[in-house]
Amino acid sequence: MIQRTKNSTSLKARNDIAFFSLVIPILLLVFGVLLSIKHDGVLYWIGQLLLSFFFLQTFILLHECAHLSFFKTRSVNVVLGHFFGFFSLIPFYSWQQMHNLHHRWTGWRDKDPTTESTVSPSSSRAKNSVVNIAWKLCIPLFYLSYKLSNYWNLFKIKRFINPKKYRKVRTQMLVYLIMYAVLVYFFWEYIVQVFVFAFAISLLWKELVIMTQHSHIEIPISNDNEVKPISYLDQVQYTRSFRVNVFFAKYFLFNFNLHEAHHAHPAVPAYKLTDIHLEASQQPKFFYWLFKAKKMKGVDYIFKTSKHTGEIF
Repeated sequence: MIQRTKNSTSLKARNDIAFFSLVIPILLLVFGVLLSIKHDGVLYWIGQLLLSFFFLQTFILLHECAHLSFFKTRSVNVVLGHFFGFFSLIPFYSWQQMHNLHHRWTGWRDKDPTTESTVSPSSSRAKNSVVNIAWKLCIPLFYLSYKLSNYWNLFKIKRFINPKKYRKVRTQMLVYLIMYAVLVYFFWEYIVQVFVFAFAISLLWKELVIMTQHSHIEIPISNDNEVKPISYLDQVQYTRSFRVNVFFAKYFLFNFNLHEAHHAHPAVPAYKLTDIHLEASQQPKFFYWLFKAKKMKGVDYIFKTSKHTGEIF
């Protein structure tokens, strides 16, 4: 894989840039809440839309902090990672452990815990019909399944991490659940009015972003053979980026669309990914990808690859 990057020093995390990146999420949260509380009708739904983008950004920032490279200081990444994880409804430590395994095993579809369930579709015609309908109607079934099965499923997580880490994951899940229960008990009406609809809308944004990254790409299967992890640079061929407006990508997606560069250099903070240039990258325009992907059946997009359908975007 041929690449061009700036020197390693210029790619290191900087607290000034990282904290400045939080300005837009804070503004989205503040104005979204104010509009949702003080207004109804059109202004209320504008507030909900703003909050939905805030929830999308907390998910992306959870991802960045889990790599411990968004902020220069490890402790800041951990503390704010929990904050973003709480708003994303994903426990920080659970995400960190499973996502690290994703980076280790990208390129082996059945070894990567986040893609192992996509090797073959269900034999149930009813389930496949539900999958196809959800995909066509933009119901974020795939993202919900991805989140629950990978970051809340203790049975699955236990298979992949050692007992000490598993106990920590389990404890943090319990803490998160207690905090959610307390908030719901005391602030149920406020939560429903301000956050529930916005969070539901954000699930769609998250799914559309997540589904660009590794789905419908020809990825080898180990078939239980002993295999070695694929190097970060060689993982690029099993990853997809997409192109959107540069301003939107930088300030709203925090360069989360540059997924190939991220896999090539997972320790580089998101705001530095534009300094990494990869040859032969897969970067379709987002709406072109969306149009082509939605023309397919959901089971075909998830469980088949471009080798089977000819759709390489």
